[in-house]
Amino acid sequence: MTRSSAAVSVKIPARILERIPPPGQGRSGFIIQAIEEKLARKQPATWRPTTARGRRLAALLERGRRERGPDLTLEELEAEIRARRGGLSW
Repeated sequence: MTRSSAAVSVKIPARILERIPPPGQGRSGFIIQAIEEKLARKQPATWRPTTARGRRLAALLERGRRERGPDLTLEELEAEIRARRGGLSW
């Protein structure tokens, strides 16, 4: 997982711009924290099939869930990918 950042340009209404910190005094951190809080509150969308084919695929996925075992965490997934690519260091 990368920790890079990118510059983003947005238009902010004056009524909001007046209430956030000025440049050089924590504006970026304030905006990042607000976005992270908003994303943390948002519930991920669940997939619900609407067609007969989709319902069949959903049933297959559900039946295979027991065979696949528990989902991997992000760290476990990255370790698995590194191991498969031969980048595992002891």
